Amino acid sequence: MALGAVAVTGVWLALPTLPAARGQAAWERCSFNGRAEDCVLAGGSTSFTITYRRDGKRIEMEKVGEPYSCGPADREECGRMLITEPATGRTTLATYRQTAGELFVRSARGNSYRLPRP
Repeated sequence: MALGAVAVTGVWLALPTLPAARGQAAWERCSFNGRAEDCVLAGGSTSFTITYRRDGKRIEMEKVGEPYSCGPADREECGRMLITEPATGRTTLATYRQTAGELFVRSARGNSYRLPRP
């Protein structure tokens, strides 16, 4: 984790810096297996990286194959995704459903992710 230093009344404080995400440096609310967590998304709409604030864990997600319309009145996008954990090199196949505001992902290992729309 990168650290930034701030001088406050002559005392230097080390503070964690926020990773840049989609042109902004802001933590957002995500969910991993139903547990809410702060995260930052960086990248584009088809390939992006998620960094979790609690433990600094980073995962990469990439949409693969052709997406298809799904959901009420076919207004949502569904498809397949590869999830990679850079720390271990492990890759998992997943399915996703993207609504106007969120992305829902379910991996073949049974993990579920709920993310702000990348």
